[in-house]
Amino acid sequence: MQLAYHALTTLPPHVYIDTTGCAFTFLVARILAGCKVATYVHYPTISTDMLSMVWDRRPSYNNNIQISNNILVTCIKLVYYTIFAMLYGIVGSLANLTMVNSTWTKNHISSLWKLAGKIHVVYPPVDTKSLKDMPLTGRENGMILSIGQFRPEKDHVMQLHSFAKLIELVKEHNDNDKFKQTLTTPTLVLIGSCRNEDDQQRVDELQKLARELNIQDNVKFVLNEPYSTLKEYFSKASIGIHTMWNEHFGIGVVEMMAAGLVTIAHNSGGPESDIILYPYTFGSWTDIRHGVDSNNQDTSTGCLASSVDEYADFLYKTIVREGNSEKITHIRKNGRQSAERFSDEVFMESFKDTVFSSSLFK
Repeated sequence: MQLAYHALTTLPPHVYIDTTGCAFTFLVARILAGCKVATYVHYPTISTDMLSMVWDRRPSYNNNIQISNNILVTCIKLVYYTIFAMLYGIVGSLANLTMVNSTWTKNHISSLWKLAGKIHVVYPPVDTKSLKDMPLTGRENGMILSIGQFRPEKDHVMQLHSFAKLIELVKEHNDNDKFKQTLTTPTLVLIGSCRNEDDQQRVDELQKLARELNIQDNVKFVLNEPYSTLKEYFSKASIGIHTMWNEHFGIGVVEMMAAGLVTIAHNSGGPESDIILYPYTFGSWTDIRHGVDSNNQDTSTGCLASSVDEYADFLYKTIVREGNSEKITHIRKNGRQSAERFSDEVFMESFKDTVFSSSLFK
């Protein structure tokens, strides 16, 4: 708020657009500087999920176990979160135009910014153009790709446990005489950046966990490499995995789909609400949103999972079904086509249409 006051008094604008999530600056911009205010929210500063987590005393990366195990401290944190959420809702509602990056974000902002008016979903831009020419066939069967910074909320631990379970399933498959197809032992490649010493320590702990699970020979860590290296793995990996719970959108998920990977993401947040529209369940078509096109062709764009066993099961079945290249290629093609909804060009048009059709310039 202090920084906003300094900027707005130095050079007062007619329209103030926030894309950083600093909702308390709206108070300065609209009340003190008399600006019209627009915001593009990528992730709510506080959400009803965070309140529920504290109330249920569930430990997480943003709810330390020392706090969740202490009733008194939990009560104090709950009071603080509740007051903060109320203030966040008040200042957020000062925006003249509210844009969000996903349906998940929209639902949370709607529940907090009660007086904000209409909330517009504008999907963020993803560079799909440089990925859509990658081959849909000839992938390295069993190469599983994970992309993302080594932050705790990305839940790389779940990926390692899921992969260890997959290794067991593959071994059982190869030891069973009834299967004529012998599966190659899969490989998990984790690509991401280490921002600081905490991230590096997290990677060290993940490498230790891989050794404890006896999968270290099949897990590869690729750290702080340029985008060209990521594109090399995009072009040859067979499967993409994403395990973050309540990812606000999921640009990495879109990139994997655009690159032609069979993508398995967490059944929550943006991947569940917007990105993977028709989850493939390998013959168990239980999701009510599953659909077929006019030619009765499967329109699945990927898979959704929420537990170690589910991830391992989908990974295993995807590897097995690589033998049915037509089916797998069809899913890759669906995913790539669906990813075009989030291209740079679509974002630019959507952003311009939303801003210029609003009351900001009237």
